[in-house]
Amino acid sequence: MRVLGLGGSHHDFCAALVENGEVRSAVEEERLTRVKIAFGLGPRLQRCLAADYVLSAAGVDLADIDLVVANDFINPVYTLRHRDRVTWMGHHLAHAASTFYTSPFERAAVLVMDGRGSKVTRDGEPYGETITSYASGPEGMTVVHGQQGRVTLTDQRSEDPYEDSVGWMYEAVSKAIGFFTSGGMGAPGKTMGLAPYGTPRYVEELGTTYALVDGEFRQSTTQQIALRAMVEKELRKAGTTAARDEVRADFAYAVQEHTERIVLTLARQLHERTGLTDLCLAGGVALNSVANYKLLEQTPFERIHIVPAAGDQGTGLGAALYGYYTLGGHAWQPSAQPFSPYLGREYGAADLSAALTEEAGRLSVERPDDLYGRVASELAAGAIVGWFQGRSEIGPRALGNRSILADPRAADMKDRINAKVKHREPFRPFAPIVLADRQKEYFTTDVPAPYMLLVPRVREDKQRVIPAVTHVDGTARLQTVLPQLNPRLAELLTAFDRLTGVPVLLNTSFNDNEEPIVETPRDAIRCFLNTEIDLLVLGDLVVRKVVQP
Repeated sequence: MRVLGLGGSHHDFCAALVENGEVRSAVEEERLTRVKIAFGLGPRLQRCLAADYVLSAAGVDLADIDLVVANDFINPVYTLRHRDRVTWMGHHLAHAASTFYTSPFERAAVLVMDGRGSKVTRDGEPYGETITSYASGPEGMTVVHGQQGRVTLTDQRSEDPYEDSVGWMYEAVSKAIGFFTSGGMGAPGKTMGLAPYGTPRYVEELGTTYALVDGEFRQSTTQQIALRAMVEKELRKAGTTAARDEVRADFAYAVQEHTERIVLTLARQLHERTGLTDLCLAGGVALNSVANYKLLEQTPFERIHIVPAAGDQGTGLGAALYGYYTLGGHAWQPSAQPFSPYLGREYGAADLSAALTEEAGRLSVERPDDLYGRVASELAAGAIVGWFQGRSEIGPRALGNRSILADPRAADMKDRINAKVKHREPFRPFAPIVLADRQKEYFTTDVPAPYMLLVPRVREDKQRVIPAVTHVDGTARLQTVLPQLNPRLAELLTAFDRLTGVPVLLNTSFNDNEEPIVETPRDAIRCFLNTEIDLLVLGDLVVRKVVQP
């Protein structure tokens, strides 16, 4: 049985193909259109490039597909080409399926938290999903508790906020302190990165803009207005640029603090309702990796799984898996192997050669006998390396196949990459990648973190060893590297460890600021030439820039 899943909402459109329970391919529309989160594409959205991509990657045609599934909160323009075949499902259900059916758990509690989801009508007024929890097992997924928030504007646009939405609160503060994407969406990832630079100055005041009642998050329209007004007032009062920056950092601190409190409360309530000890997370709030780690520290849940495409870019994956397991009537049985996020298409030697030929006069290419030793020595000498390997990873975080890598021991490396490559705010942190069997030497947890969605502390004695990936508060957004998931990245880390005694590298996504992660060899070469990346590795090839006369 083959199932094509289409996903997204009014942003983060995506597609996935599941065949006999195996995820054959998945990709986000942004990787193909080169428009960040595929927001504002207009009529171009109906091209639905991601669907063609996943079919081609698996070597099948649309005629070979048994079922097409999409969530009912998606912009319908994206499904126009497939409208006669689409089976619809709920938005939060697609999130839940994306994380449970990629987990190692036979049974688990599932918590979905985002800005907004499928619309419903109550007493003649529009509402939508904001927080939904499930108990899941071989027999399927059952709703344990659901919250719906009232739409707080009257024109009912797809981006209108809902009441009682944790995701909306975090994004509202992000926008109010000036963090937007190029398309006008909020940029909560920046807020999470800024939060450790702040103080508790606004924690108490921000707490007056919502309530936790019987384990539910409540925030009315009046409180939403008060929240935005609070931030705007404090920014106006700040007389200097430095004072405004302090206000922004302090509000980032406050909204992060309250989001953690809310998520912990919701998780504890879910544990009480289900008695389950394994937890799966999805929805945009599940990308808050700081809060995720605290769930392990401060709730009764013993194990946690977050799908790497936890935002709307994972709902196509969830739709395809739901189509196979629930609509297709197949019983769930977890795999003994960890879920692989590397689901893009494979680019062969001919693809690499064609892309390199287009820029032949600007590039030199070699194939070293010892690729890993050569790249490790370049990294140890201070080079910033674009690392392009195999199939691209799903989700907003680069996991080692479309990555920029660097030496974490260099104290100035964070500033170098932010200024010269990523062209972004200097406070933005970078993530460490570490060999899984060496994790405990450097970090305060041995919990696997293959998808860069947990933030533990860096051990005190190692913070000076890897300063480029140690955040200002002594934490790091960790990725553990398993040879069975990414053997080439593990080989490189091993080579770097042999050379330096440190089995850790700095890892960030292979892209420039406000650009999607590179997908093709051409994308990688373009980014390499337009930034101050020193070295590009395409498969087994080492590529350098030719100095122009």
